[in-house]
Amino acid sequence: MHQSFFVTSGEQVELARDEITSIAKSYDKKAVIKSDSRLVTVRSKIPYTKIAPRATFVKISGTLIGTVTGITQIRVPVAKPSSFACRVVNLSTKTVSSLHLEKEIGTILKQKWNSKVSLSNPHVTVYLIVTNLRKYMGYSKRQVEPKRPEKLLKYPHELDSNLARCMVNLSGLKQGQTLCDPFCGTGTILLEAESMGINAIGIDFDPEMCGITKRNLALNGFKSCVINAGYHDIKKMMGKIDAIVTDLPYGISSKSSMEPQRLVKDFVSAIPKKKKLVMVYKKGFDVAIKAKKYEIYRHKSLTRVIVSR
Repeated sequence: MHQSFFVTSGEQVELARDEITSIAKSYDKKAVIKSDSRLVTVRSKIPYTKIAPRATFVKISGTLIGTVTGITQIRVPVAKPSSFACRVVNLSTKTVSSLHLEKEIGTILKQKWNSKVSLSNPHVTVYLIVTNLRKYMGYSKRQVEPKRPEKLLKYPHELDSNLARCMVNLSGLKQGQTLCDPFCGTGTILLEAESMGINAIGIDFDPEMCGITKRNLALNGFKSCVINAGYHDIKKMMGKIDAIVTDLPYGISSKSSMEPQRLVKDFVSAIPKKKKLVMVYKKGFDVAIKAKKYEIYRHKSLTRVIVSR
């Protein structure tokens, strides 16, 4: 059983925690997730190296050693590394002398390992994470950052790639499963899904958008299916897909003859209640649906709502 930790960014703390939970549960339904401030801990059969590359809002991740009351209790179960570094992460409301603590921890570990200190590219990084409730110890090993998808063509009002990635993760899908985006636009959701090993099907009634999506997919060597049709065609493929993840069009980005608010209601009514659904729409187009909702403020005239059912 693995014990992992994840320190999330300061934005969208609840969304970040739920994203980590969804990823962990997709691989291990019995995973135990706890949180303390911006720190999320996961006890499961999969390591942090499986979760962290997918998570959108994670800044730091690693193997959780446990909690400590003082630095003299430091025990890092790692064979002598070629190089190491120490980092103090203060998530508490108190002032912490991070530099002093890092030097103290570094001295203890140097005596134990006799390894060189490397601040730029260490083989192992040891963390002391301080919250208002506890002090946690953890470590991570050097790893390669995952390559994110690229685009040949973009549109000014398209879905942000980080938000798209988070939405895919909220769907709880894992490698080999299939999602459908019935308003695929330039293919942002499809790209993020395929980059994580999730199969994807895109639908868009605008042939120009379908062409752009295909070009963006080809640029990355992806092979998602793209269908030029209306969103109601999704009913024909319910048995082939495991979740629906989409960005509902609004304003000038909507070329539908149907008003955006009516489109949201019509779309939701077309999706079976038992089918996993993650969608984002403009606040004000709300529809009665039992689901978890997150508000993403963009600017004074635009707040977007993510719905995860």
